[in-house]
Amino acid sequence: MGTLISKINSLTRFIVIALLAVMVVAVFLQVLFRFFLDQPLAWTEELARYLLIWITFLGSAYAMAIKAHIGTEYIQKFLSPLMNKVVLSIAALFSIFFFVVMVQQGYALSARSMTQTSPTLLVPMGYVYMVIPISGVLLIMNVLHVTWKDITGKE
Repeated sequence: MGTLISKINSLTRFIVIALLAVMVVAVFLQVLFRFFLDQPLAWTEELARYLLIWITFLGSAYAMAIKAHIGTEYIQKFLSPLMNKVVLSIAALFSIFFFVVMVQQGYALSARSMTQTSPTLLVPMGYVYMVIPISGVLLIMNVLHVTWKDITGKE
């Protein structure tokens, strides 16, 4: 199971890097066309905004996999090993509850928004919002995996 999660996280990392590269090119084109050619492109700002949304949500799921989120390591060093496992488990349960709500509500939002299109790109807004349930599922998977590794010491 650990190798499957590792492959999914590697794919997520690759997607985030690719989206960031596309966003950099779009913003560079916007600057080039606006300031040097005096012909601003209408679609680049909208594309950069939507790419940033996807990068943020997918990046948070990847950050969970590598334990880059804010934690309570300072408090944990004062706890006994048993109490540390209890605190980690409770924190994971609260996080999973939040992520389940995120998946449910994000899916409902994206389904409702499929008929609404973006102003310039004319893309259904549901595709923009679909990152919410996708990242929620990835976050659930990663919090379970990271918590399991922390509590048991096994993959």
